[in-house]
Amino acid sequence: MIEIRPVKAGSQEEKDFLSLPSLLYSKSDIMQNLEEEQQQIAGCHVLSHYYQFQAYVAYQDKKIQARCALVYYPHLNEAYLGYFEAYDNQAVISQLFTKMKHQAQNKSKIALIGPINASFWLGYRMKTSGFHEAIFSGEPHNPSYYPKLWQEAGFVVTDCYLSNFYSQVEQGQQQKKMEKRYREFLKKGYCIFSPKRKEWEHYAPQVFQLLSQLYQDFPTYQAISSPEFSHIFSSLKTALDFSMVKLAFYQEELVGFLISLPDYGNRIYKKMSLLDIVTFFKERYRAKRYILLYLGVKPGHLGLGSALSFPIYQAVQKRRALTIGALIHQGKVTQGYAPELQEKRRSYALYRLDL
Repeated sequence: MIEIRPVKAGSQEEKDFLSLPSLLYSKSDIMQNLEEEQQQIAGCHVLSHYYQFQAYVAYQDKKIQARCALVYYPHLNEAYLGYFEAYDNQAVISQLFTKMKHQAQNKSKIALIGPINASFWLGYRMKTSGFHEAIFSGEPHNPSYYPKLWQEAGFVVTDCYLSNFYSQVEQGQQQKKMEKRYREFLKKGYCIFSPKRKEWEHYAPQVFQLLSQLYQDFPTYQAISSPEFSHIFSSLKTALDFSMVKLAFYQEELVGFLISLPDYGNRIYKKMSLLDIVTFFKERYRAKRYILLYLGVKPGHLGLGSALSFPIYQAVQKRRALTIGALIHQGKVTQGYAPELQEKRRSYALYRLDL
């Protein structure tokens, strides 16, 4: 017997919803943000005032088999489907998604889009390759059968994303071009520098404003406030090696940024032991791999992205580290950046089901 139940705060269904990821993933693979999920269910997340959130769990013979959540933004015609986790059980998933379709239709929504964990800012996209390779911080991660489950339910891919994995940086033609571009921008009066950790509170709102301008046309983007952004990414200040963060100012205006994050794997998602904490701080200053997380340039400053990358690539070369160009929307210029250094790629997708 298959049952689909709504989840309420403090219920057995909530316990089952929260425990399912630990049943599906190993300790080295789980990427669950438990506090975020509890806040969503309770309706007290910092973004909860933007949408209506309802979680569901699916059981077969009284055993938890799957979970998901529907998110309704009042100004959108589509509903978001996120926080999806499940065993490879097509019969259960078929009934779960049928229920989700009916729930969305009852709210006068015309489609389901996902996976989106309530907001563009909290996590979206499904991994579609590289399932058995080591995960990197911030990467969507799921079992290899998830794309099949969604496609069999009628979902179709609407947007594709790539992560490019780069080999160690050697002195070469590409780096010479970066250096030339870097020198040109400095001569024009651009100021390119790394902020100090204590200065981040000053610069973060400016980065957020430019980030919002540049990302507003991205699929599923929803605007949030600067204080909400600071709250969601409060741990970023601790996690960043600021020598690997570059800001570009021109005539006292922020016109570009490149934020690189040391790759902590999934360590930042779990309660850390003393050994984990020691390893964390060691990796923060000398990581084996860096994630090129956010690169943004204001229109009218063509070539500044390459200039911002030069000092980062210099540091990476000196440290003999690897880099990842993370979660690039397919078709963007950065998708083919430094092709001679690309070793492999991983792919991700966003899905839609018209109702």
